[in-house]
Amino acid sequence: YQNGIEVNDDSKFFQSVRTLLNNTALEEYVNVDGIDPSLLSLGMFSARELNDERIVGYYGYDYTGEKLTGDITFEDFFTSRGADGRRDFKIGANKPIYGSAYIQDKFAYKDIIFKIGLRMDYFDANTKVLRDNYSLYDIKTKDDFFPNGGGPSSVPGDAKVYVAGEGSDDVIAYRDGDTWLQPNGTATSPALLFESAVTPAYVAGENLVEIREDGFDVDGSFEDYSPQINWMPRLAFSFPISDEAGFFAHYDVLYQRPTSNNIQTALNYFNLGAGDLINNPNLKPVRTVDYEVGYKQKLTNSSAMTLSAYYREQRDMIQRRVFSNIPSPIFQYETYDNLDFGTVKGFSFTYDRRRVGNIKLTATYTLQFADGSGSDANSSGGLNTRGPIRNLIPLSYDERHRITSTIDYRYGSGKKYDGPRIGGVDIFANTGLNFIVNAVSGRPYTKRRTVQQFGGVGFEGAINGARLPWNATIDARLDKSFNLNTGGEGGRPLYFNVYLRVQNLLDTKNVYGVYSATGSEEDDGYLISSFGQDRLSQVSANGQSEEVFLAQYNYRLLQPGFYSLARRIYLGATVNF
Repeated sequence: YQNGIEVNDDSKFFQSVRTLLNNTALEEYVNVDGIDPSLLSLGMFSARELNDERIVGYYGYDYTGEKLTGDITFEDFFTSRGADGRRDFKIGANKPIYGSAYIQDKFAYKDIIFKIGLRMDYFDANTKVLRDNYSLYDIKTKDDFFPNGGGPSSVPGDAKVYVAGEGSDDVIAYRDGDTWLQPNGTATSPALLFESAVTPAYVAGENLVEIREDGFDVDGSFEDYSPQINWMPRLAFSFPISDEAGFFAHYDVLYQRPTSNNIQTALNYFNLGAGDLINNPNLKPVRTVDYEVGYKQKLTNSSAMTLSAYYREQRDMIQRRVFSNIPSPIFQYETYDNLDFGTVKGFSFTYDRRRVGNIKLTATYTLQFADGSGSDANSSGGLNTRGPIRNLIPLSYDERHRITSTIDYRYGSGKKYDGPRIGGVDIFANTGLNFIVNAVSGRPYTKRRTVQQFGGVGFEGAINGARLPWNATIDARLDKSFNLNTGGEGGRPLYFNVYLRVQNLLDTKNVYGVYSATGSEEDDGYLISSFGQDRLSQVSANGQSEEVFLAQYNYRLLQPGFYSLARRIYLGATVNF
């Protein structure tokens, strides 16, 4: 029988491979697996062929890896065509726009010293964002659906309209932002409105052109990112209470631009599928407000103490969010949004002893409480399917107690040298030994109820309700400086410093992670559980060695990330001139 041939204008590989094989006819089969891989290249495919398979990702370069030049717009992805007439799906480089300016002044009024500043940050993601997070395509508003008036007066005119089916005029729901409304305007859960897939009343109606089709309307689905202008005032002041004591305080407002999860190209929307986790280019800067008050007191002519209390409020932190009730074929997807908030409050006590003789000492104790709705951008993954978490929990980086001390023992040189001498030589001149001691209480983690391999499921207690053990480290540094004045009298001095640095001096085995079901860093509890015993029975029943299985499993239990690094020794030198 003669082969039936149907040529797809967007396809290219079938032609490229036949050209490679001396213009093999279309009617003949080609054994692609028999071709030398070195003869193949991405350029043999069309951009459509690769993008339809969701196997490439790029921006700033074309799909073959060649760097793009010129001004590539978001719309070019949907309209641009190559020399062969096929769509080339161009995506420009990510080019956010940043700008900032600040003014600062310091002045004194009587005994009060003021530092006042104001910073302005400008941030423009310089890309397109979705007009509506619940739909790729423009949905009619109530005013559009009822041009002559209609619908409940309690429903805003810009609320989106959902109908009973395609082409239907029977309104079954409205949506005002994230709030779902019954046909009578009463707020409700979307689970009570839809039995299956949702059907929006699209503006384009039956003429809707979907995102994977030619002629897709970019402006109907996307809009420009709204540039963010953020003002950050800063105020600090201090004044003496007496000749030996002083008070200080400061107030800061800080904004941080999104640093991750914010690059989403047209290709990502083109390939968006049900349940996907995607970035959000519409993220706003994270806002932090910081307060601190403190008191400093002289104790002796060489020592002082400082007491301070601080409070830090964080808003618009980035967290994963689930969008449900999305039109077919998406149904549901997950992205990132400015949802999380948190507070960090604490108290700090510092003792500072200036160098007297050979010894200098600093010691600090900090009591801190870090609570919030999420520890990082992915901490609520799997927990927020019914909406963002609003409860405050201990954040994963909460360190309730921290003790830090620095001890420095050092000899001077010349007349200041008071160390031992051998043969009249100041053998320890410009030599010092420094110790840094850190002791920190354990960070929180979530205890699991049911044992699984290398973890567990279910919650035992509250989220982040368990604590890791305390950890402590001592670091040391021994160094000696030499003054190599090669320029003679009046020449520029040359300083040479040789040092020996040891981190984790005592080779302490600190625990930074544990298996969540047992709280142990060495055992996940699986082998002694009923599940593990059943697995061992299966191993024996299959004629496999139980000893080998146990040895391999125990080897897999070893997690280097659960422990601090072992002792490390560095020998080095620095030159200053």
